[in-house]
Amino acid sequence: MSDKDRRASTQRWSIRIQFDLKCTLQKLVPYAHEDRPGEVYERRGKTWKLVGIIKPADKGTGFVTPVEGNE
Repeated sequence: MSDKDRRASTQRWSIRIQFDLKCTLQKLVPYAHEDRPGEVYERRGKTWKLVGIIKPADKGTGFVTPVEGNE
């Protein structure tokens, strides 16, 4: 997902699912009006893996902090 896709100003839904031309499937749970990190997941096999968080202070820009150990 692009920075614009992850920005707080573009969040209209409680969840967003998107895939790119390589068929990478990603899910964003923005928690737009909550004081908790947004979550970015990637589909791997038959499960969703947490790959990053969007800290409350970063929701305006959509900056994702990678999550360790998501291989």
